[in-house]
Amino acid sequence: MGSAPGFNLDALPSIISFVRSLRLKRRASIGLWILTAGFGLTPPPMQVQADVLRVVFPDVGHGHAALIISPSGRTLLIDGGPDGAGAAVLVPLMRRLGLSQLDVMIATHYDADHIGGLDEVAAAFPPTLAYDSGDLTAPRGSRSFTDYVMAIGAVRRTLRAGDVLDLGGGARATCLVVNGDLLSGGRVGIFGRSDPFDQLDNSASIGLLIQYGDFDLFIAGDLTGGGDNTTDVESMVAQLVGDVDVVQLSHHGSATSSNATFLSRLKAEVGIVQVATANPYGHPSVEVVDRFVTMTPTSGLTPIPPDGDFPLSRPPVLFQTQASPPSDSRVSHQGFVAHGTIEIETDGSRYTVRGERLSPRTFATDGAERGVRTDFPPTILLQTSPVIPHAGEAVFLTAQIADDSGRIRSTRLTFSVNEGEPAPLPLMRLSATLFAGELPGQPDGTLVRYCVTAEDEAGHATTACGRYFAGITPIGVVRAVDAWGAPRYEGAAVRVMGRVTVDSGTFNRTQTEIFIEDETGGVRIFELRLPPRVVRSGDRVVVTGRVKSFHGLLELDITNPLPVPPFPSPFGIRVLDHSDEEPIPRLARIADVGEALEGRLVRIEGVRIIQGAIPQVGSANLLITDGTGMTTLRILGSTDIPGLPTPIGPFTLVGIVGQFDRFRPFTRGYQLLPRRRADFIFSSLAVEVPFPSPGEHQ
Repeated sequence: MGSAPGFNLDALPSIISFVRSLRLKRRASIGLWILTAGFGLTPPPMQVQADVLRVVFPDVGHGHAALIISPSGRTLLIDGGPDGAGAAVLVPLMRRLGLSQLDVMIATHYDADHIGGLDEVAAAFPPTLAYDSGDLTAPRGSRSFTDYVMAIGAVRRTLRAGDVLDLGGGARATCLVVNGDLLSGGRVGIFGRSDPFDQLDNSASIGLLIQYGDFDLFIAGDLTGGGDNTTDVESMVAQLVGDVDVVQLSHHGSATSSNATFLSRLKAEVGIVQVATANPYGHPSVEVVDRFVTMTPTSGLTPIPPDGDFPLSRPPVLFQTQASPPSDSRVSHQGFVAHGTIEIETDGSRYTVRGERLSPRTFATDGAERGVRTDFPPTILLQTSPVIPHAGEAVFLTAQIADDSGRIRSTRLTFSVNEGEPAPLPLMRLSATLFAGELPGQPDGTLVRYCVTAEDEAGHATTACGRYFAGITPIGVVRAVDAWGAPRYEGAAVRVMGRVTVDSGTFNRTQTEIFIEDETGGVRIFELRLPPRVVRSGDRVVVTGRVKSFHGLLELDITNPLPVPPFPSPFGIRVLDHSDEEPIPRLARIADVGEALEGRLVRIEGVRIIQGAIPQVGSANLLITDGTGMTTLRILGSTDIPGLPTPIGPFTLVGIVGQFDRFRPFTRGYQLLPRRRADFIFSSLAVEVPFPSPGEHQ
């Protein structure tokens, strides 16, 4: 992987490298009227509703397709759903709409559920031009890809970042990203990763901004946002997208996409998800949908906390083509379901969303972006070295700034400590796109926030920020939550020290999952890694990672954010010393089980099971009480507990306080997680059903 001018990769590895664009600021405008002479385009015979742009999201099952019809009648098809969807869904739809031709076809990437139906559409409606991302990520041995390439033949073209499709009637589609290349001239480094969780083709997806009047919509295939340790392309693209009215949640609402930074910049009032009822992938993700519907939109009105149903009068609103599988706990049921195709119709000032079994809903455009944008703000990539400094250690910061004009008028660096007032710091220009500054060292546990603002000659400005805790931070400080019960410092890099309270492999046999605690609190440690690390209960460890949450449970994610050889991960676990002594649990009552004890090892006496039974195999939830309250006893199938007889009388229970709350605010779903059989403790009088030895039950 090459380095940007003046950028020392040995000192500061990066998964994203910016390059200067050699292309002119005035990007190629692919005007369909201009193409008429060269490709024989003729105005479509369909009756076009004047001054209206139509965007149709057909019900193609588990896949993606979007048909756009401009006010002048020109047509753009983005993706074609899975095999069979072209002939069964798209072609009949296009005929019902009175279309006689397809002007442009775009394949956002090469997954079969996006291009499988394109050859079928091309057979019935040969496109005048077909655009895709070229052959950098072309899948070997893919029948869908081969069929697609053969069907479009000589009209295949490679779309470049910054290309503009003039749809006619004042509507346009602008390519903001493709293969990690950004319209600004920057580049997200999606290639060269060496981990089994990489999703290169998804990360290479084409991202399109559709504009008409004051209406704007962003569609980006399966573009990744860092979830499940994918490359975070979304956060950089969001700086270009800006505030939009509608976003199609990438990757069908998968946890790989739609990160908080991306959604907070877009501030969309409406989200669209194309999904099949029987999809086996857990789409749309509970976490993603909950994140979207609780994000503050352009209006600034805070969404009403979720209590099951969301009021139609208050955006953000999510629409799904089909319902999610009702028995799948991974998926959300917060979207309004069309039970079929979804259509958006807009005159540029208002837009209406309707579906086959969905009452029409009209929204005013948010007014954040007036008219069609032809110039875009700069993009900024921030990097720090070290990622998490020791106490008193200064931090070297670089900002790689790119703009499609190639001219940055001004830059500014500020930093603040412990959420105080920001103060300016010098920011030196090292090259055309590379800027650098130094953040002063801070004591243990100090929160540092830094921001860089860049403005181009047209007055468009972008601000990018980051956060870290210096030195070693008490776990209790990291545990702060906001009004939604979500981590207050989510995304911040941090170093903590504590004792391990559960052996690795106990709660998760395939990934690293442990809990540690210090005098101030406890926290889950998670790493998406094959095979998992070996850490034992009682070990004193130092852990470095980023603050995240999983269904309300605070965690430090120590997964390597830079799986590109030979660079070492800035995150991980370092064992300081081993101990054969078991950590001493904190005496508690069930009434105390909540946020203050989350992540801690506790001991509760006088426990009775009032609902459920310990399973013979697998996991289960039981309801328990000690007379002060009730909570969930979570038996995990990865432990040695399944197979034990369910105790009848009272007993003492040792376990770790966890949480599994599907929706914000994350104030419910607390549970106790026993680690092993020995965590069930009986007095001689209380034992009514004896526990067998580990090998007694098979």
